Amino acid sequence: MSMDNIAPTRMNMLALKGQIKMASDGVGLLKGKRDALMQELLQRARKLRDMRNILHKRGRDAGASIALARAVRGTPELKSASIAGRRDIPLEVRTEKVWGLSLGAIKLKGIVRAANNRGVGLLDTSAQVHEAGASAEDMLEQLLQCAPLERNLQMVGEEVKKVSRRINALEEYLIPKLTHQLRQIASVLDEREREDTFRLKKIKGKKAQQKRKKIADAAAAKEVV
Repeated sequence: MSMDNIAPTRMNMLALKGQIKMASDGVGLLKGKRDALMQELLQRARKLRDMRNILHKRGRDAGASIALARAVRGTPELKSASIAGRRDIPLEVRTEKVWGLSLGAIKLKGIVRAANNRGVGLLDTSAQVHEAGASAEDMLEQLLQCAPLERNLQMVGEEVKKVSRRINALEEYLIPKLTHQLRQIASVLDEREREDTFRLKKIKGKKAQQKRKKIADAAAAKEVV
């Protein structure tokens, strides 16, 4: 059986034992990290679920408000109000470190504007158009809050998969391979020890036989004299 060119020595056996212990300790650390990431994943998933429910409600409200404004005032007035209300959205992106991951967050400010800040007059624009604009901005605000949470959730989930693959590689491949090599070396060393013991007994037997022969030869010589 092959030992991947590892010499069957006690030094290599001790080195393999150290590698197995290191790999086992690594599995323990990785499992702890995976458990912590799973807790983080569940917490963020619950939060995202609640925020998505709010987003869906605001989306339905915005759709209903826009449909009502279009029906009452017509599509041209609605489009005119939307063009007049165009603007750059102020966003501040921040990151936080969670178990080595850079997770993003968006700080929102001024997404939902007052009616007189949408670029249209209060008196010459219908209430339905103002309500449609407010509903659309409510939905946009919630959407911008959900977006980084969803991306963060994906990143945490990918990290859980990555850690799980590492654990499986250690438990199912590396540790069994090292353990198999350790057993092979131990078997070879045990066989060598048995051979050395047998050889030592054989040498001792020969020496004892030679000693007995010398004693017998000496006794015979004495009788002759």
